[in-house]
Amino acid sequence: MAGSWVIYGAYGFTGEMTVRMAVERGMMPILAGRDAAKLSEVAKRYSLESRPCSLDKPGEIDAVLKGADVVLHCAGPFSHTFKAMSDACLRTKTHYLDITGEIAVFEGLAARNREAEAAGIMLMPGVGFDVVP
Repeated sequence: MAGSWVIYGAYGFTGEMTVRMAVERGMMPILAGRDAAKLSEVAKRYSLESRPCSLDKPGEIDAVLKGADVVLHCAGPFSHTFKAMSDACLRTKTHYLDITGEIAVFEGLAARNREAEAAGIMLMPGVGFDVVP
């Protein structure tokens, strides 16, 4: 999966909008999320690979992220989901981006900076549409 990236939460409103924008720009992300049926619908619509997995099952999310360079985490509420995803990123050495604006998530990920540096990855929240500007 060299050069690959994952969109987790690809069937939510913002997740699917991100999928559409990525495809329009010639990108081919791997789609992931916990609801296999919803995920499959979006993947078929955009002719992309999908990999259902649950953040409650570390082995599943690790398998999805293994070999990926980056995950864009789009499944909120992020205060409930960022820890499991960032744990998986640290284990698999996958860069983490999310679209949150939740201050607790910014603080939680900032507190993991040393872990991220040791793993050689970036944990960057707030790359969403209304946060970056």
